[in-house]
Amino acid sequence: MLQHKRSSESGQVLIIFAFAFIAIIMMLALLFDGARALVLRRQMQDASDAGVLAGANVIQGLSPKGCSATPPLGLPKAAIIAAAKASVAANLPNYPQAEVIVTCVDGYDNMAVKVELKDQSATFFGQIFGGGPLTVATDSSAVNGNTSINNYSVVMLNPSYLSWPNGLRGCPSFLLSGGPTVRFDSAIYIDSRCTVANGGAFSTNGNSASLTMGNGAVIRIVGEYKPQALTITPAPAEHQVRKEDPLAWLVAPPISTLKVQANSKTVIGQGNSSSTVILEPGVYRGGIQLKNQSIAYLHPGIYIMDGGGFHVGAGQKVYALPANKSNTTDATWATDCLASNCGILLYNTGPLGNGATAMDQVVIGAQATFKVRSYKASFDTTRLAPNTCCYSNDTYNNVLIWQSRTPVLTGVHSPDGSSAEQPIMALSGGGNVFMAGTVYAPSAKITMGGNSGGSSGDTIDLTLQFISWDLELYGNSNFYFRYSADQFARLLDYGLVE
Repeated sequence: MLQHKRSSESGQVLIIFAFAFIAIIMMLALLFDGARALVLRRQMQDASDAGVLAGANVIQGLSPKGCSATPPLGLPKAAIIAAAKASVAANLPNYPQAEVIVTCVDGYDNMAVKVELKDQSATFFGQIFGGGPLTVATDSSAVNGNTSINNYSVVMLNPSYLSWPNGLRGCPSFLLSGGPTVRFDSAIYIDSRCTVANGGAFSTNGNSASLTMGNGAVIRIVGEYKPQALTITPAPAEHQVRKEDPLAWLVAPPISTLKVQANSKTVIGQGNSSSTVILEPGVYRGGIQLKNQSIAYLHPGIYIMDGGGFHVGAGQKVYALPANKSNTTDATWATDCLASNCGILLYNTGPLGNGATAMDQVVIGAQATFKVRSYKASFDTTRLAPNTCCYSNDTYNNVLIWQSRTPVLTGVHSPDGSSAEQPIMALSGGGNVFMAGTVYAPSAKITMGGNSGGSSGDTIDLTLQFISWDLELYGNSNFYFRYSADQFARLLDYGLVE
């Protein structure tokens, strides 16, 4: 009886061991075969990522730019397909080129491409149980271009520093002062972290103001919105992700490359007399100042204020003009200066401090006439030969006014009590103002208001985009800020998406 019992127990152990062995093999199949599939997938993902970036890199070099010649979802252009497949071949030499699927991506204004790969990972242990190869698939998408997904009218870069002096803390970073009526066609981003308790990242200090967002645009705030007597449609979105400076990649114009047009401050309208002058692009050491009902005509190009700023007071006039024009009037300017032939960049720089060499304000005073379009590099190439005045660089296209990002802000006042911060850019103007382009002041505040809408309160219609440290719109003006991707600075929307 004892011997029979032991034999029965041995049989049971064999059965248990057999089932355990099967479980072990299945675990090995999962671990070994699964690991092989994961390794293959990682290799394919790396290859598809590299391939799609190679394809996206081609988009901006094509004429016309874009993924497909027949958007939104037509076949990718041959050069994009070739670049993507060549990259995959370099990373996966044995992968069949015919199975590299390259397509255009919907929703990115024809500026995005996708690469899809699919392969079979052979199994070893899995075959014991009748399993076949494991299917491994990857896809990658990349964008390279200006897309409507990231359209915006305003980016406020001040993240807020509560330890800084009052007025410099970014509480608020965007302020509506008084009772302006404002409309923006596209999104507003406010990086300030300020909460309602410390003034809000976005607020008003007037009796009434209104802000309307058009085309489904919204206000996105890292901190909080302090409404007070302010009506906004639609309501802002709080506690959002911070938006980095979209033009941080832009390199300042090289002062040493441009012709020096003046070695000391250029004053137009000396004494009690008015003057009319034609200015050419270049470096103006000590800046430019208009006085006494004077008029300045600016031919296309880059104007560098190397200290001294740019001052246009009441009654003075500034017009951008094409290279073949020497004068204009308010009645003819709109047909004389077209987006296809006329544009300038005012670059304001210099060290902080006092004196002629120090950075000073860009000021467009109340009741001034200021009619300008933004810079285009192509306008400089048509100038007189040899080109003795100009420097062309298409990375500055559509930038209208740029105040140097250096010196950077510190929040520290100088010992004499004066501010150590960059001067405020003050764009007041009058009813006779036309500005189109990007205004870029990454380390400075911009103010705009006064009687910008004219003494009768007429709406001032501007195609302006603001990228600045802080922004204040004041007075009782009516502003309509239109959005136009073709007239704003090229934004680097680049990289893997989805």
